[in-house]
Amino acid sequence: MNHLVDFLLSKGNCNPTPYIVMVGDPGTGKSTVVEKLTGETGRSSSDSRSWTKTAEPFWTYDGTMVISDTPGCNAIDDKMEQSQWIAGAINFMPLSKILIIVKAEVRQDTTIKTLEYYSDKLIQLPDELIGVLVTHMDQVMYDDDSIKTVIKKKFGIDDVVCTELNDPRHKLIAKIKKACEGHKPQKLTVDSALFLKLFDIRESDRKPLKLIAKEVDLFNSVKESFDNIRDNYTGKDLVDLLFEFQAWMIEQIEVIQKNFCTELDFDFMGVDADLQAGYCALLTNQLRTVIYGIRIETEKYAVSGHGVVDARQCPHCKEVWIKIAGCEGGTTCGNRLDTSLALDIRAGEYAQLGTYRFAWINNALHIKLTGMRSLTQVISGDSYGCGKRIEWSNMKPVDTKHLCLDRNKGPSKLDEIDPLPKNVKGSRYYKEKLTGDIQDKTKMMHLGEKPNNH
Repeated sequence: MNHLVDFLLSKGNCNPTPYIVMVGDPGTGKSTVVEKLTGETGRSSSDSRSWTKTAEPFWTYDGTMVISDTPGCNAIDDKMEQSQWIAGAINFMPLSKILIIVKAEVRQDTTIKTLEYYSDKLIQLPDELIGVLVTHMDQVMYDDDSIKTVIKKKFGIDDVVCTELNDPRHKLIAKIKKACEGHKPQKLTVDSALFLKLFDIRESDRKPLKLIAKEVDLFNSVKESFDNIRDNYTGKDLVDLLFEFQAWMIEQIEVIQKNFCTELDFDFMGVDADLQAGYCALLTNQLRTVIYGIRIETEKYAVSGHGVVDARQCPHCKEVWIKIAGCEGGTTCGNRLDTSLALDIRAGEYAQLGTYRFAWINNALHIKLTGMRSLTQVISGDSYGCGKRIEWSNMKPVDTKHLCLDRNKGPSKLDEIDPLPKNVKGSRYYKEKLTGDIQDKTKMMHLGEKPNNH
């Protein structure tokens, strides 16, 4: 990054410049739109393959926005390299909007199907950062309101910009600015874990895909069996059961990951490392989807008081902690709660957490209540934390609606399930290298001088 970006990030800049990252298939008009907005030339191509090979930020011609052009997400060649460039662009500076560029096709459902691919891939990102730009609207019979209504109904995306080939650039800039109104730019960091959730870097080898289908089908069967059993539980028992089942299913994902890699001899090293990571991430993402509905329910209970309220993250080891008692001052990460000061963070009957044992035997899920324990005991473990000095008031708050209760160690995040198994040879090195490669892409991006012709 350069001094211009430093200024845009500075606290003294009260009106941050909107920053837009454009993503989409080759041939949708993405780079043509960038050329219109910025005055740059030589980025577009009529070729069905992606002409844009890197991500590059540009000022709009009037100096009011920064636009990043990126390689085609569905590019035929160099899929891994081009996906890293897109990740690098997202990391470049605080983001106002990711605009998914889709071409208006004669059949509206064709356009919607293309958009569905990107909407699903970007589901991990905040909703307010996602928008759509529909190009070539002058070549179809349906109007702007029609496509906007369909996109809103199917994807829940409010910010949709429609444009025609001959739209003047000032008109298009005004439309994009309006889509960014009311949304403060957010600083995102795409690391290896988020990258493997966002980008599909695997091929179509039948052997791993068949194994993935087998594991996901079995995982679905467990979830369906749970759905039948849960009808026997109500009130507090049902709430505790949901939290415990979610935590157990997360544990099963880690077991499935390891077994998957063992069966296929995946070690995330050598020339096939990216493909192996892609298949393992596909497996993990599909397994995560199976229990997404459980997560929604646990979010509801967390917000209503069943879950934790004030959670923060250690800046050193990233462990998530909850302040049960004490002030906003200093302590050490992992410092145990004095039991004489113990205060339950859930009220009434919910102050006791029911613990359950789950087992999948003969194609059936078996559930047994094993005991009760105070939630403060769940949070205050014996062996967690790095022991470094922390200041509660300076620690990063954690969005508690995404927290579930790990059966052994307190809070855990469904969204933070690692796409790659932690205990497989080579996975740690691969993740570190991938994060470094993305950071290198960001460092290679440079924003030129702001134009003076406002």
